[in-house]
Amino acid sequence: MSKIVLVSGHICSGKSQLAKNLVDQFGFLRLKTSDVVRAFAEKEGLGTDRESLQDLGDRLDKETKGSWVLEAVQKQLAKKDGLDVIVDAVRISAQVEKFRAAFGPAVVHVHLWASEGTLQKRFEARKQQGRELDSAMTYQRANLNKTEKEVDYLEREADVSVDTERSDTDDTCTRVAARLGLYSRLTDRLVDVVVGGQFGSEGKGQVAAYLSREYDVLVRVGGPNAGHSVRSMTGEYVYHHLPSGSRDSRGIVLIGPGAVINEKGILKEIEECGLRAGRVFIDPQAMVISQEDVDFEQRTVVGAISSTGTGTGHALSRKINQRGAEGVPTVARHYAGLQPFLGSTFEHLERAFASGQKVLLEGTQGSGLSLHHGQYPHVTSRDTNVAGCLSEAGIAPSRVRRVVMVVRTYPIRVADPDKQPGKTSGELKQEISFAEIARRAELDPVHVEKAELTSTTKRKRRVGEFEWDQIRKSCALNGPTDLAVSFADYISAQNRDARRYEQLTPETIKWIEELERVAHAPVSLISTRFSERAIIDRRNWV
Repeated sequence: MSKIVLVSGHICSGKSQLAKNLVDQFGFLRLKTSDVVRAFAEKEGLGTDRESLQDLGDRLDKETKGSWVLEAVQKQLAKKDGLDVIVDAVRISAQVEKFRAAFGPAVVHVHLWASEGTLQKRFEARKQQGRELDSAMTYQRANLNKTEKEVDYLEREADVSVDTERSDTDDTCTRVAARLGLYSRLTDRLVDVVVGGQFGSEGKGQVAAYLSREYDVLVRVGGPNAGHSVRSMTGEYVYHHLPSGSRDSRGIVLIGPGAVINEKGILKEIEECGLRAGRVFIDPQAMVISQEDVDFEQRTVVGAISSTGTGTGHALSRKINQRGAEGVPTVARHYAGLQPFLGSTFEHLERAFASGQKVLLEGTQGSGLSLHHGQYPHVTSRDTNVAGCLSEAGIAPSRVRRVVMVVRTYPIRVADPDKQPGKTSGELKQEISFAEIARRAELDPVHVEKAELTSTTKRKRRVGEFEWDQIRKSCALNGPTDLAVSFADYISAQNRDARRYEQLTPETIKWIEELERVAHAPVSLISTRFSERAIIDRRNWV
């Protein structure tokens, strides 16, 4: 049954703002009793000033014994059944009693109040803002109406009573929403997270895109220093900002407040993916990369650790260092081109959780590149593990249902810096060549070498033997409920033809079983090749 919220209180107690907040945040249908009275006055050719409308309201109460407000709501519900309703406002006990008789426990009566001095100041402020039609009207005169003077009696019978002198409009809405049960439980596990278990390029994009069609909300964190390549029915695409699968799903798209974005890059990506304002939302606090950030990284870390040089790390440091700087554009809300797409990630997630929607959070890069837990200094500019991703998105750990950690059969790192003797992009314990992998798996070495270029900089990759201890550390840091294995064809070319688990080669199945023992988690998804129909799905969850 619909929730019926009845609001009472003196003039300027905050009734209209509460109603607006419930409409904006929770989709309530609002009925303004003043509009009902005004429409009746215009139909009868009566005055529409405040005092005339107050007197007409008294007349309707007397003639209908307070039922005219209930009748107006019932007409609205007949047109839009199933919506929650807020009535702004009720003035006498009889009106409340009519609703309770008709709707029973679905009715919640909220009374707002403040001291007379505060109400008087608010009334004068409203006049200054031009929100009072009669500029000669005073608070004392508006309050002379007999019914208005008796509003205080409603406080005694209200289900919720809020002193709006001590609670601002947001606090008042929060208290009322909690009483109405509009917030979801913080332990409702509605979020699944996809992270990388090695040094990036594990194939997270393809896995996330495969899963994306099952979710109502797609969230991406990180920055454009990571590219996620996806091949699907809509073609091949590399996502740098948007969640993988944005083109293939209907879910809303959120860029978290901890994300770092390139203004031109993300707008180009939104256009290329056919998204529009109203479906994709960039958090106002997401950091925006400047040309200064890009130039700095090109001069420094690119030649030192083979950074992608996109300016992501320097932008993050600037977000900290420029906190006191005035007039310096830093975050998304400062950029005119991003205005049509701005939207609070927190608010969208709150609405999603309240309605039981499923959320897919996609991390970037890999656990071994974590700023805090990777092989420093050969790391990226953020924590790439589940905890870091949740923090950047603004999601509580208690919301998480599944953690899918993506692992490739042979870990990679980007190539060492060019013409920089002694400089490296990071350690691989037993480095081998892609030619050796191709020989073992009976693949075309030319094809393998061509495929193994980084998504963002198109640099060659280094590759090594599988590092079991590194995977164990990643599992300890991320606590995966499931693993997704990519590049199964690098174990054997025969795996490219597998459509079911038992069709994988015995060597591959043996390797997967050992991985499950080390990780203490099942391998639920197996990618056999880079293709739209190349994932063996062994999940026991939906």
